[in-house]
Amino acid sequence: ERQVYDREVNEMKQRMPKRKTRGFTLIEAMFSMIIVFVSSIGTISAITLARETAEYDKQRLSAISVARQYLETARHDFQPEIQQIEDIIIDDFNTPDDESDDLLATLDLNLYEVNDDGTRGDAVDEDSDLPTVIEVEAVVSWNRTGRRSSKRVTESVITYVSPDL
Repeated sequence: ERQVYDREVNEMKQRMPKRKTRGFTLIEAMFSMIIVFVSSIGTISAITLARETAEYDKQRLSAISVARQYLETARHDFQPEIQQIEDIIIDDFNTPDDESDDLLATLDLNLYEVNDDGTRGDAVDEDSDLPTVIEVEAVVSWNRTGRRSSKRVTESVITYVSPDL
């Protein structure tokens, strides 16, 4: 019985077409190439976005640092000069001698009265009497570098000054 069974199995194996198991088919190769291509594009896009975000954050921190320096000067040596300062360098891209690649910004200094309830009041001009508490706002604006360089970015920093103290 066992011999008959083995013989029938062998005959069935011989009648079945033999499949080649070496290598890949063209479809399998193309499918694997598509997977590699899509994953490569995704990785490159993620790296590019990360670099752009890091560059924007660097520019933003530099702009806020410039505004804070200006505000600290205003807090300690308060003279209400409302002015716009153009061409402030917020990043020289590690080439201090080459001015052609500097990232320039504009700084606006705005002064406001502070109402008794703590809200922002009217703008203070140079000729008006100084209130007891003044809100000083430094607004820094610059054009981003990189792929989105046409976009104008604005950051503001606010502090409060009491000119009488």
